[in-house]
Amino acid sequence: MKKILKIVMILFAAFIIAAAVLLGSILYTTRYKITVVDAVQSRDGIYEVVLQAVGEPGWPFGSASGRLVLKEEGRTISKRDIEIANDGGPINEGNWRVIWDDNCVEIILSGAEQYDEHVTLYYDGQVESSRITTHYGSEENSAFNDGVGGAESTEPEPESELFPGEQEITSGYKSIYELYSDSPADNFEVYFGAKESSSRCILSEDENTVEYLTYSGRSQNGQCGIYVHYRNEKNADGIWDNTDGIIIDIYAYVYESGDVVSSGKTAWEDIGSEAFQEVTGEK
Repeated sequence: MKKILKIVMILFAAFIIAAAVLLGSILYTTRYKITVVDAVQSRDGIYEVVLQAVGEPGWPFGSASGRLVLKEEGRTISKRDIEIANDGGPINEGNWRVIWDDNCVEIILSGAEQYDEHVTLYYDGQVESSRITTHYGSEENSAFNDGVGGAESTEPEPESELFPGEQEITSGYKSIYELYSDSPADNFEVYFGAKESSSRCILSEDENTVEYLTYSGRSQNGQCGIYVHYRNEKNADGIWDNTDGIIIDIYAYVYESGDVVSSGKTAWEDIGSEAFQEVTGEK
């Protein structure tokens, strides 16, 4: 009897180990595995920009996570996390266009369900990005000219909207950033990703952790924008998964007054503060 029980326990342990290995493999493949999609070198061969896919797109029609990496003679100069809305499809070569310049490389990111994004990776390590009002470069007001030998860019007016709702969403990000970020105001930047709901703003970051905001839409009464404050632990290679963050707080940005109201919630199902319930209409 003891012998049979021992065999059963061994088989059970083996099953648990096999299941854990399989689960770990699936988790790695779907969230963390880095795949090189494409790479383009500068004319002189000194610089190379690489388009990477990170994990797999969210099921069933979620956006695909990726990264742009700029290298100088094999040494990484800068990285930019990206997100492409491909109607559930993976990142592919058709999602980017590369234009080399004297001091930077300019990249147009396109996706089936998003506005084009203009990313500039400078050779000194600086990174800039903005949403533009084209879709696969099809609009007349494209920020880029397809002519040979370079590109011309037209900067949007400082107060113009690059897509519907951007100014309103950015105002909320900025108000919360000014209250809860330890970084200088000059570091304020909003990354809009594949769509409005996947936008984010970094509040603080070090080698091990990153704290950031994400926009979660309007409140029940339509009078506020809802923003979630997350904290994430980074992996050894500096990657962090924006689906695994711990909620630090949830804020309401009141459109009419510009006030920021903390809910005190650390989970969606928590009951928010009285002030939060009042301004959002959750009472």
